[in-house]
Amino acid sequence: MKLSTRLFASIALLVAAAVVASIVAADALLRRHLEAEVARELEREARLVAALAPRDSAQWPEFAALAGTRLGRRVTLIDAEGHVRGDTEFDRASLAHLENHRGRPEVRQVLDSGASVGVNQRLSASTNEPQLYVAVRDGPPGLAVVRVSTTLVTVDVLVHSVQRAIALAGLLLLLAAALVAWLLARVLARPLLRIASAARDIAAGRATEFPDVHVPELAYQVDALRAMHHELERRFDELRREREESQTLLESLSDGVLAADQRGVVVSTNSAARRLLGYGPTEPLPPLAELFHDRPHRTLMKEVLARAVVEHRELELGGSTVVISARPLEGGGTLLVLSDVTHLRRLETIRRDFVANVSHELKTPLTAIAGYAETLASEAAEDSEAGRFAEIIVDHAHRMQRLVDDLLDLSRIESGGWQPEPEPVAVEPAARDAWSPFVERAAQRGVHFETAVTDSAGTIAVDPEALRQIFTNLFDNALRHTSRGGRVRVLAAQADGDVVVRVSDTGTGIPAEHLPRIFERFYRVDPGRSRQEGGTGLGLAIVKHLVEAHGGRVAAESELGRGTAILLTFPVVTQP
Repeated sequence: MKLSTRLFASIALLVAAAVVASIVAADALLRRHLEAEVARELEREARLVAALAPRDSAQWPEFAALAGTRLGRRVTLIDAEGHVRGDTEFDRASLAHLENHRGRPEVRQVLDSGASVGVNQRLSASTNEPQLYVAVRDGPPGLAVVRVSTTLVTVDVLVHSVQRAIALAGLLLLLAAALVAWLLARVLARPLLRIASAARDIAAGRATEFPDVHVPELAYQVDALRAMHHELERRFDELRREREESQTLLESLSDGVLAADQRGVVVSTNSAARRLLGYGPTEPLPPLAELFHDRPHRTLMKEVLARAVVEHRELELGGSTVVISARPLEGGGTLLVLSDVTHLRRLETIRRDFVANVSHELKTPLTAIAGYAETLASEAAEDSEAGRFAEIIVDHAHRMQRLVDDLLDLSRIESGGWQPEPEPVAVEPAARDAWSPFVERAAQRGVHFETAVTDSAGTIAVDPEALRQIFTNLFDNALRHTSRGGRVRVLAAQADGDVVVRVSDTGTGIPAEHLPRIFERFYRVDPGRSRQEGGTGLGLAIVKHLVEAHGGRVAAESELGRGTAILLTFPVVTQP
């Protein structure tokens, strides 16, 4: 609907409401006022007639006719019994046949209630027009009531003429409203349309021309729109710059980055991700559910679409080893990061092979060195310089042999050359059997050994030789760091469906900043002391790999000066 039409309709409704209200008010208020004025005039005329009425009742018919003619009213003279003794509309002969007027409302008000004036309005029986009757108690003896009446048709005519005048004025107002609506629409509609056009141009990103408006209220809106346009342009420029920077940064990453919405549709990616997934620069990527064809890969994508957090999951893609991590985005969607670790895994394989080969090659000469040094030490004179040198050679050769053995074990585990053969093993006997080689050494240091195993955790599914090696490495570390009078304890209990084996000591403890790295190979909290005690720095790394090979996990707890606890978590043995 056009603005002019809406303005005209609004003004027309207001004018129509005002006209209708005026007409109703004229009909009610003006009619009431005019009828009251006529009634007062009739009362005055009735009292005048009563004052001028002759005392001779024989003259009353002629007097009533004369008074009515002069006043232009109907004058009726009524005695106390209600008989009409004179009437403007009836001659003397007809008076005897008139109906008794004592029952008339205005006459009854005067005669019965004692009021000085009686007023009544009703339709005339002869003319069927509305009549106003006013009766007064006054006159010469024998004349009880003087009644004067007149028709109200003149009142109706006057009221209707006023209503017609109001209606005509309303029509003129409607014409004026149409003109005003047209003028207002001409003044307001065009600027509003131009403002709307400018807003559409802003929304579409097109060049915008703002109209010159002289209406203050509309000019304020144009200024606000212009300010909004400038602010949007500034923010869009910032967003474009940030997007270009983000895109440049994303493209410069060696890792592939891929973002998908809630339905798994890929919405953003970089060239590294396309290269790893085997897609060209402009080739569209399918949804995540269809991104891979292998069953393990599709299972992983189902986890991603279920908004699961995926950490460092390795996949083989076209001869490359790719590590995938996924994080759900706020508001829906997922972010995937793909890292090509093929070269890293190749280097790790080379490193493992090198360590294994070097360790294997060192094993034979070290054995020969240790053997010859032991022979020299046994044949040398007691407390001789040669014997002391030979003992030093023997100690270092044995340390080198332990290091080579640990390197060979670790290389074998990491390369997959060793696979555990789990079987039910009792924890307490296995711990005490692994402790037996350390009994003499513990006695020399005054270190006590304790075990506490609950019935539900008495047996775990583990390779017996692997468990012995785990306990051996942990007991060796505990003894090297526990002072005289200390204690080494092995506790086993069931927790959250797994068996947790806790190997603790009362030694020197480990500072909190070192705890995250103690399971790394060759990492030493106190390198000087570890070398002095003969540690290789590989024991905890071997423990970690052996536990994880059984599907378990390992953790450490320590407090400086109060000891260390290594927690080994193994699955519970399922009884057949």
